[in-house]
Amino acid sequence: MDSKDKALIRVLHKEEIFKDPSPFKKAAELLGWDVEEVLARAKDLKNSGVIRRFGAALTPAKAGFTANAMVAWEVEKEREEEAADSMAAHPRVSHCYIRPAFDGFPYKLYTMIHGNSLEDLNRIIDELSKVSRAASFRALHSTREFKKSSPVYFP
Repeated sequence: MDSKDKALIRVLHKEEIFKDPSPFKKAAELLGWDVEEVLARAKDLKNSGVIRRFGAALTPAKAGFTANAMVAWEVEKEREEEAADSMAAHPRVSHCYIRPAFDGFPYKLYTMIHGNSLEDLNRIIDELSKVSRAASFRALHSTREFKKSSPVYFP
């Protein structure tokens, strides 16, 4: 990485980038570069593995969701991938993971689900339970949200 790559990474961390409808154009303006150079360097950094992804994190409450839950699902091993794919495709699921099960805790599939109300959230959980044909699940309802932050490189 050269100094221009580091400058690009610094700019891509700025909050104002995510609030702009054209984030790469905004990055180019802040850097005084052509947008083509920003896109080419960002693509090179992505292809080399320096940048994993480019995205914005929404705060569920600010997005209008008042009920949220991490749901742990017990799904038959041979159906895990299919169930995960269908759950991840649901518009109210923001995260979906398959993790190892633990003694006394048979759940391997995890989803973060967002609802407009507790009733809405429970309806979505019920819908996903039927789609996944889960043997059982545990809903861990959010009671408080803590600030999310990403690591800052080259401050």
